[in-house]
Amino acid sequence: MRRPLSFLFALSLAGFFLSCGATKAVGTGGVAGAGTGGTTATGGTAPTGGNGTAGVGSGGIAATADPCRGTALPVAEHFVPAGLCARMVASGQGELRQLTFSSNGDLWGVTSDGKIKRFRDTNADGVFQASEIVTWADTGGNGQNVHLDEAGGYLYSGTNDGVRRWAWSNKTDTGGAGQDVLTGQPTGGHGKHTVHVWAGWMYVMSGSNGNVVNPSSPRYDTTRSMIKRFNLASFTGRPFGWSTDGEVYTDGLRNTLGFNQDAMGRIFGVQNGQDDVTYAGTDVHNDNPGEIVARIDAGLHHGYPFCFVAQRVNALAAGTLVRSEIFAGNPHDDAWCQDTANVAKPVTFMPAHTAPMDIVFFKGPTGALPERWRNGAFVSLHGSWNRDQASGYRVIWVPFNADGTASMPTNSGTTTTFPHEVVLSAGSVSGGAVEGTWSWTGGEQNVRPVGIAVSPVDGALYISSDSQGYVYRVGTQR
Repeated sequence: MRRPLSFLFALSLAGFFLSCGATKAVGTGGVAGAGTGGTTATGGTAPTGGNGTAGVGSGGIAATADPCRGTALPVAEHFVPAGLCARMVASGQGELRQLTFSSNGDLWGVTSDGKIKRFRDTNADGVFQASEIVTWADTGGNGQNVHLDEAGGYLYSGTNDGVRRWAWSNKTDTGGAGQDVLTGQPTGGHGKHTVHVWAGWMYVMSGSNGNVVNPSSPRYDTTRSMIKRFNLASFTGRPFGWSTDGEVYTDGLRNTLGFNQDAMGRIFGVQNGQDDVTYAGTDVHNDNPGEIVARIDAGLHHGYPFCFVAQRVNALAAGTLVRSEIFAGNPHDDAWCQDTANVAKPVTFMPAHTAPMDIVFFKGPTGALPERWRNGAFVSLHGSWNRDQASGYRVIWVPFNADGTASMPTNSGTTTTFPHEVVLSAGSVSGGAVEGTWSWTGGEQNVRPVGIAVSPVDGALYISSDSQGYVYRVGTQR
């Protein structure tokens, strides 16, 4: 019989449901406003922001009548840690995927059908009204993320065929038709094309064509399940070709929808692992594989499709790489999977079938999120179908060490303990600790977080959900 996952988070959180009560609204340089309970906030006149909007104080948070900002949600609809609150700042945005901010405080995102949207809070009331949201460009479909290369003056986004870019400025309300930078990228299967640009290189993800696709050789796939990079200094206006240009940066990755840099410039990605795994002839899919955080570095291999990461398999240590038995003819065994010359060890991992969509490191600014979260990573867990009891549907914080390592979960044989904290979850979380024991009592019952981004202006965490097109803000009560 399949058994449901039950694991404890190592760091227990006291639950706090979403009423801000009579919390005092303190404007740090912004216009004084009334607190939720009627208390008057303090502060001076708000200066003008970089995009010509008013209301951003020197401390980075525009004072509003609600110190938590945004539209209040029904009590107990979501869980956040004690001292934080969540508000809805936009709704009806379709299947909005990953998010990012420009340095002037505009929020950017793209829907799954390719609509690139800019959110600009021109009246500084903490909510994005319809008049403050523009469809800035269109990829033509297959949206996953946008990357703003402000220094280069371009916005990049994946398309059905590869990657396109648009000349970017915070003074323009449309990007126009754009320019193809990469074409010929595989579609179908896990066909999203996440793109980032760092230090003159364009990094592009290509997922696998299915759950487990055997490359028919003992070597890794040479066309998919990888991240390639392209030197933009050699871009002449003719699009790069996926199969003919660039270099394989790292491979053996099934579907790494989210990857990002930490404060030191190191790249990490989150992988959606294999479904329906078996080990030693036994169905172990309910609690396996762990959804890994992978170090994305030149020349590293990550095991797919030959290996998977054991979350809870017999007495194996959590994080052990073992042979996948899903497809016939796998030429490799456990020993091969555990040899770091063949497969890089995961940095850490999240619960099986939680479907991580994005990873963002907390680099600041200070003020709206707990300072102890600095240099750790926020990960969105979209939720997956491949368990008897669904898991995910939340955003977590993963602690990282200064050297880029992280603690590995532990396996007792019946329970997996994770060194992670819940940041936002659908419904309530029992004691803030136990996965899978929440209940839904409010509006967006099937919250499915995708995008996560920290505002450079107010320092809060913004989260997109592609269930009903909500955007949430999580920050301190002040």
